[in-house]
Amino acid sequence: MSTLTTPTTWEAEKVRMVNKASGAGRIAEQIGSAIVSGVYRPDQLVPGEIELSRRFQASRPVVREALKLLSAKGLIDSRKRAGTRARSREAWHMLDADVLAWRLKTGKAEPKFVFDLLQARTVIEPAAAAMAALNHTARTLKLIEAAFADMEVSVHDRALFVEPDIRFHRAILIATGNDFIAAFGALIETALGAFVRIASRHEGAPAPSVPLHRDILAAICRRDAEGARAAMLVLLNRTSRNAERNVVRQGSRKPKRH
Repeated sequence: MSTLTTPTTWEAEKVRMVNKASGAGRIAEQIGSAIVSGVYRPDQLVPGEIELSRRFQASRPVVREALKLLSAKGLIDSRKRAGTRARSREAWHMLDADVLAWRLKTGKAEPKFVFDLLQARTVIEPAAAAMAALNHTARTLKLIEAAFADMEVSVHDRALFVEPDIRFHRAILIATGNDFIAAFGALIETALGAFVRIASRHEGAPAPSVPLHRDILAAICRRDAEGARAAMLVLLNRTSRNAERNVVRQGSRKPKRH
């Protein structure tokens, strides 16, 4: 009896990187970035196969593959006789790693994007920390501990701090033991990339966040679900304050909460 297998996160990421490096991936990145940044408005025609082939010096099959990639991400809709049109924001696959990265490329989208990410993290990560406290194994706990140890080593180097910081938060998602929660890794990675860039606008970052990460780890180690949840909220509240201060300082208002 045969069984269905699903690609691992690593395999999926490998496929994504191969696509991105290909001609189709390059075209998809250019057009996708233009759509998420508002160059093409909802229901507006985007260049067709002939125009894209000419613009990118690519074959028609390569262009078709690029359009398929964009369609799979919810960014375009192609219909006979109606052409290929950009889709509205509601149709975008917001958790797709490429869509997240393309949204982050433009400073114009930063304020709303940053606060949307903050709200999403506040929903997901405290619950994930609590679940990780209850469900972690020796292996998944080691992943969190190793990431934190690397954060401590790189605490005075913002550039080096980013990678272990991302690993720390992704390891917590993995430690929940829930495949669907672990799939939010791309969101967390993009969010942390945005917040590290914002944090670099003020003195002292990222050192003050290290004790807060230590509190999360300690709670997870002692299987204190409520303690882990509370510690994660403290960290995210601090991140939120920094984001509000630094984003508003750049001349953008914090989006209103409804």
